[in-house]
Order: sequence, then structure tokens, then C-alpha cells
Amino acid sequence: MFPLLTRARLMLILAIAASASTNGCSTNEAEFRQNLVYVKAQEKTLKSEINPRQLQDVDNVLVAFFGTPDDPRVPQVGDETADLLSQSRLEMAAGAVSSNEQGKPQGLYREHCAHCHGVTGDGAGPTAEFLNPYPRDYRMGVFKFKSTPKGEKPTHEDLRQILVNGIPGTAMPSFKLLPEDELESLIQYVQYLAIRGEVERALIYECANELDRDDRLVDFDAAETDRETYNEQVEYVTSIVADTMQRWVDAESKAVPVPARPEPADLAASIAHGRELFYGPIANCVKCHGDSALGDGQKNDFDDWTKDWTVKIGIDPNKAESGEEIEHFIAAGAFEPRNI
Repeated sequence: MFPLLTRARLMLILAIAASASTNGCSTNEAEFRQNLVYVKAQEKTLKSEINPRQLQDVDNVLVAFFGTPDDPRVPQVGDETADLLSQSRLEMAAGAVSSNEQGKPQGLYREHCAHCHGVTGDGAGPTAEFLNPYPRDYRMGVFKFKSTPKGEKPTHEDLRQILVNGIPGTAMPSFKLLPEDELESLIQYVQYLAIRGEVERALIYECANELDRDDRLVDFDAAETDRETYNEQVEYVTSIVADTMQRWVDAESKAVPVPARPEPADLAASIAHGRELFYGPIANCVKCHGDSALGDGQKNDFDDWTKDWTVKIGIDPNKAESGEEIEHFIAAGAFEPRNI
């Protein structure tokens, strides 16, 4: 059960969010882009459209918990996740690029990251389509280079290492020259965008698969007419946010220790064993990475982010007959599928 004060405050924020969606906002303000690709994927599986009113509920809930690109908010969902994100760090990373009279920067994410990863963290910034591989879309909450097992979130240090070292072979550069407080702000803002994106996907899935078409995710009018229903709706979406944030907290204890480097004699044997695994049927690394290890192996497999809206919902990018469906997803914001 969440604290009464937090819950009451959340209800007030939700009401304000609903009002803002009705009255409209300034077109000069940056906006988070709705995950229309995931909406379309759910609709293909469902074989019908999600009620637009439910999608508006999703947007309202996201504003209530996470704020906007210019005014981010740390979700207040319980003591267990209270230390995951810092409001001051988010404010330093968010917003337009600027600095105060003391030279303290703001808008670090848009200065260093948004041109590739997009304001929303969807990997669809203005330069993204021209890069290979495409920049990471944070919204699935999936990260490739990390110390935790598959399916787990990266640790804070994992994200820091990527920022400091970059990723060779991609357009991701090193930011090791940035001051430590700026690195910390960017790390937390990436976590914030990933959590927000995961919550959005969870809410869209809820609308598509759990709610009847005329049901509401959060019915703001019910705050006055049916308080019990409204409280239950608020409690439920709060639990989704809390569970998502908790997985990031839990990741800190799930890093897999790296064994010490073997002695020279053992190292030679390890290298030989690694070669067997690379070319053999167990690991079969050569299938994708190729004989040259330059990634020129297979030509018909795709990464998890592409599979999310293709293979997982029955679309094979390798088949010509899939072209029309793929074009519909590209129109919704996806990029042309590329093999890994």
C-alpha cells in the first residue's frame, strides 16, 4: 500500500494532467512522442484498434508520473525506489540547452544525446536513420552491454561505462571528458527515459489486452462521481510504475563477477577453447559475426528491437510480401529493418 499523502498528491497531479490534455499545451514546448509502433503492434495482435480515449489516458498517466521533457518528474511510488532517481539530476539533464549565471549547465541530454536517441529516448533522433547500427531505443528497457544476466536491467555502473568508453563500431562516442556531475545526470536521465518507456508499453498493453474497449485506464471524471473506482485505477497504475522502477533497483545486486585474468599457460588454453566455441555448434558465434568477426555472417536475422514489431507479431522482414505491413510501421515511426 502506498502512503496516503503520496496517493492524494498523485490524484491531484492526475487531475491536472487531464486538464492540460483537454486545454492543450504550448506548441513551443518539447513533447514526448507516443509509442505508435508499439500501439500498432498491439493492434495487429488484437486485430482491432485501441480506443483513442484509452491512449489519451496513457498519455495523461505518463505526464502525471514523469512530467514533460522540459519539466521532468521523479515518480513518487514508495520508499523502496525513492533513491533511484534524483530530481535535481533530471532537471540538469532535461530541457533546452542553457546555463545559469554560475555556469551550471542544463539540457545536457539534448546537447549530447537527443540528436541520435531522440527527445523521447526512442532512438529516432534527426541523425538516427543515417547511422548503422541505429541508436538504442531505451523504451524496451533492454540494454546490450551490461554486467547483469539476460533479461535484467543494467547497473548504474554499466551505463556509466558506456558513457565513459563509448561503443566501438557504432556512433556512440565517449563522454569521459564531461565532469562527474554531468555524467551522473545523463546516466539518471537515460534510466528515467527507459523507465518511462517501459511504463508506457505496459499501459498500452493493458489497454489492448486487459481492458474492454469502453473501459478507462484512469477515469478522471470518476474522481468526483465514483471515488472508489478512481482510487483503484490510480493504485493499479502506481503499482505498474513501482514494479518497473524496482527492477532497476534490484539490478544493482545482480551483476555477474568477472573472473580474474588467467595465468599465461591457462590463458593459451582459454583462447583455444574460445576459438572452439566461436566456430563450434554450441556458441556458434561465427553465424552472426562471420569468419572475420566483422559482423558479416548471417544476413537474415534481426536485433531484439526490430523483432519486437516484426518477427514477434508474425512479420518476416525477409519476405517480400511483408513489405506493405512494414511500410505501415515505418509510417508510425519505425526504421527500415536491417539485419544484425
